[in-house]
Amino acid sequence: MPASGKSLHVALLSYRGNMFCGGQGVYLTNIARALVARGHRVRVMAGPPYPDPVAGAEMDLIPGENFINRPAAALPARPLSVFAPLNFLEYGLARAGINPEMLAFSLRSFARLRALHARDPVDVVHDNQGLGYGLLLMKALGVPVAATIHHPLRIDRAEDIRQMHGLTARIRRSLYYPVVMQKLVARRLDRVMTVSAFSRDLVWAAYGLDRGRMSVVPNGVDAGLFRPVAGVKREPGRLLFVGSTEDRKKGIIYLLRALAELPDRFKLVIVDGRRYPGRVYARDAVAALGLGPRVEFRDRITNDELVIEYNRAALAVVPSLFEGFGLPALEAMACAVPLICTTAGALPEVADPSSALLIRPRSSGAIREAVLRLDADPAARERMGQAARQRALESFSWDRAAEMVEEQYRMAIADGRRSRPARQAHSYLAALRL
Repeated sequence: MPASGKSLHVALLSYRGNMFCGGQGVYLTNIARALVARGHRVRVMAGPPYPDPVAGAEMDLIPGENFINRPAAALPARPLSVFAPLNFLEYGLARAGINPEMLAFSLRSFARLRALHARDPVDVVHDNQGLGYGLLLMKALGVPVAATIHHPLRIDRAEDIRQMHGLTARIRRSLYYPVVMQKLVARRLDRVMTVSAFSRDLVWAAYGLDRGRMSVVPNGVDAGLFRPVAGVKREPGRLLFVGSTEDRKKGIIYLLRALAELPDRFKLVIVDGRRYPGRVYARDAVAALGLGPRVEFRDRITNDELVIEYNRAALAVVPSLFEGFGLPALEAMACAVPLICTTAGALPEVADPSSALLIRPRSSGAIREAVLRLDADPAARERMGQAARQRALESFSWDRAAEMVEEQYRMAIADGRRSRPARQAHSYLAALRL
């Protein structure tokens, strides 16, 4: 039983569950594992790509057709299933260029949760970045709902539009993100957690939330997994980027331009767990810059393989234009990798000047100069790696994050008990407005 009180039955929701689908997958797996370790019952409700099983947690895999990432002519393996009401809605929105993933996942999760709650009551629902309308229906059941918002989607939309060419492409991209839905849902939740102070301020400004219902709960790192590995040597000139290359906010284009200006002895390894044949942004840039022989893509590698990549790298580079937190930076720090990262977003909350060389964003020149500076100074690389590992150990822990999340659960439950009739009425009215 947790030291702070009775064990809770938690439904932990994530519309994408796999650890290599982005930061939300890493968050889901690690926070679920830490909550189980604290003595709570955790039911992971996740959409595709699905997470690996979490020891001690109940896994509830929510189906999803993922029409938004399919060619326009693609249908399910059973074509007639597209006419099921929710599948038809998902298909229609996707073909109109609107991402239906979060909405469809939340509605399917509500149907699953309603049946579960009737026979085995849930104490609290914790949503991970989805913010679909189905959460309001869960509140209508009388279940407190909290959410972790890593950053508001309007940031993704703005950066995508900025880097796209052509009016038609920009208009279509402006329709792609469900920013209105997320704002309406976020304002009706019991508690909202963000992973950094920077993200908290952005979410507050974007959604107009009550600051009294918001808390910062920083991410952690598994320092037993992400660590220096004896016998694995750092390879001179080997640069490492970890993240989604299709996400314009990650700044991969600036790193590739910097690589084109560096001597040929520098190579770049890109670990991108979200890539599939339709994701060509980075590959097209590599070809256009003539960098093919100097860039290696590693797709969907295991965590153990990722740790080896961190340990082989001479330098890790995080060239982000925005970060709500910056998990790859923290993983690199835990592996004692000399780190170059921008000052964008929350990165200065993760890496301080002793543990990373901080540079301005949107500058291939700044990346090039930082690489050459650290490459020429092995003593500085050694000091930086040791300081980074120490900071990761002292400041970022999934157990501490789970303790803070648990506190937010109990606050949400207490608030619900004090004002349940009014809140239930409000939730039903909100649900009827869908």
